[in-house]
Amino acid sequence: MKKLSVLVFLMAIAGCGMLPSLPFIGDSDTPEKQTYVDLRPQPALQIPADLQQSESGQVSAVPEISAQRNASFYPDRPPLPDAKYVTDNRNEVRMQRLGDRNWLVIPEAPTTAWPKMKQFFADNGVVLADDRPELGRLNTSWLEDTGRPARDVVRSLLQNARSEAALDMGQDRFLIRVEQGLQPQSTEVHLRHDNDALGEKIPADLVRVQEVSSDLLAAEKELLEQIGGYIAARVAESTVSKVALQIGSQPKTDLQRNSEGIPELSFFLDKKRAVASLTQSLRNAGVILDAEDSEAGRFDISIPSEVLTGRSNTTFFCRLTFSCGSRGETSVTLLMSEATSTDKGEAHKIYVLENGQFMTDADKAQEILVLVREFAT
Repeated sequence: MKKLSVLVFLMAIAGCGMLPSLPFIGDSDTPEKQTYVDLRPQPALQIPADLQQSESGQVSAVPEISAQRNASFYPDRPPLPDAKYVTDNRNEVRMQRLGDRNWLVIPEAPTTAWPKMKQFFADNGVVLADDRPELGRLNTSWLEDTGRPARDVVRSLLQNARSEAALDMGQDRFLIRVEQGLQPQSTEVHLRHDNDALGEKIPADLVRVQEVSSDLLAAEKELLEQIGGYIAARVAESTVSKVALQIGSQPKTDLQRNSEGIPELSFFLDKKRAVASLTQSLRNAGVILDAEDSEAGRFDISIPSEVLTGRSNTTFFCRLTFSCGSRGETSVTLLMSEATSTDKGEAHKIYVLENGQFMTDADKAQEILVLVREFAT
């Protein structure tokens, strides 16, 4: 046994001498390379005609690497793809509320959600008087209350809402706005009820229906819930609408580094919803909100290490000494700017500060902003 051990040791020493001489990574004689900065996209792979589409299916999801501006800020290595996080309700159709505002979030791209919206109204015998996919707008025709029991969902919920509000005059319609959600593969549906006998009639050409209030809020909420149930039950077949491609080209978030190399997360939302989305994101991610000043756009947070790494620092020793709660936390400040004009519209930009200054570790700052973006709803 001793002879065998000595033989293995001698072979290991001899093997080291047979290895080729490799230059040290930090050697000054090695020329600096930044070829990745000038890389260009290559043509898409061509699938042979005799290969069935099912044979080329994607086995696992590949993280999408967004376009990197100012690539020279990465002098030593290419930028890494953003981390991927998973939330429990990412694949659920759900209602969102903010004050009197209600909207529906569908875990599908607008190109597949759009035809399902139209199919819902077709199944209920409701004519769409306005159909503008380039704006994500749908308007129903005016619906008259005949006084007889309705046979479809839309007219039935309208009758109930009118009865509860003691409304016995005018005609009703619904104005729908379909938008890209905060997440890449999600859709938001905003809806308003309009009665021609109550107050000022909503202009039919109004693009963002979120800017007005429903005449009957109960009808708005009930119809959103019915549409959500219809899509969640997968009543309509999954089809893709090419005319709705422009809806998905209007993102609600954007994460880039500015001309100074500072990461910034943009929310293309109004101030009230931008603040609500940020605070909700922190709660969803398990981040501790230590202090909040919504008016100044300042949020002091503490991020447990397991939130970013996915690994818990809890050990037997820290439980024994009652020190688990204070280990591995990153304390920073998120600063939200006032609305600024960008090439994509008005945006509220979020930055990461440390000790009152922009975080010096730009990669860590970007990692935190990715976390905020991924859990935003």
